[in-house]
Amino acid sequence: MIQKAEAIVLKTLNHGDTSKIITLYSREYGRLKLIAKGVRSPKSKAMGLFQPTRHIQVIYYAKSTSDLQLFKSGELLDGFFGLEEDFDRLTLAQVMVELLDRSVEDEESHPILFQLLVDSLSRLSNRSIASAEAFWFFHTHLLLELGFRPHVGHCSVCRESLDDGGSLGLGSSQLECVKCHQPGHDSILVGGVVLQVIQGLLDSNWSEVEPSTLNARERRTLWDFLWQFTFHHIESARGMKSLKVLRQLYG
Repeated sequence: MIQKAEAIVLKTLNHGDTSKIITLYSREYGRLKLIAKGVRSPKSKAMGLFQPTRHIQVIYYAKSTSDLQLFKSGELLDGFFGLEEDFDRLTLAQVMVELLDRSVEDEESHPILFQLLVDSLSRLSNRSIASAEAFWFFHTHLLLELGFRPHVGHCSVCRESLDDGGSLGLGSSQLECVKCHQPGHDSILVGGVVLQVIQGLLDSNWSEVEPSTLNARERRTLWDFLWQFTFHHIESARGMKSLKVLRQLYG
């Protein structure tokens, strides 16, 4: 059966002398794996189609008895070429696609999540938009769509407001106030200003997000909170290769 799908390229793997195995996240079918035979040949018209982060449309032969489908043809919808002009933005885009790849199940359609990825890659490729905020919006809304909303408004123990900030212990996804938290060397102290930014991201559409005025230390705290929270709920995210590069940029 011939199928058509709109998709983002998540990753590729060379196969044999001239072929590739491509992992895609599609609007219609969720995560797909295709084998593109001969695509690495200099004569192949699809040779540049399968770079990670590319937005493409593919036609393929589908077999219900196989996890690996056969690529027939494809068309580039958006290359997000602005990413290639900025190493930081390209790194964040690679983190986006790897995080999504490790967060979803095969062949489980989620059109809202797909559109979030497309829109976020588009924002990252636009140099007039702050790259970190474009990524934070993607990260927080990915967690929302997966059902892992961070609760940053009140202490998980006494339910008091966290206007002055809260602490997150290693292995936990719940914030506690100063009175309830037992300090440890692995705790992350997240200030009230940072929690307000996170709350604003969670509660807003992109058009409503206001530019943050966080200083360097507060921005690092926001990164640390989001990733520790993510690791708690998405264990496979701990092994992300792209995170090593991200830590060099923001560590």
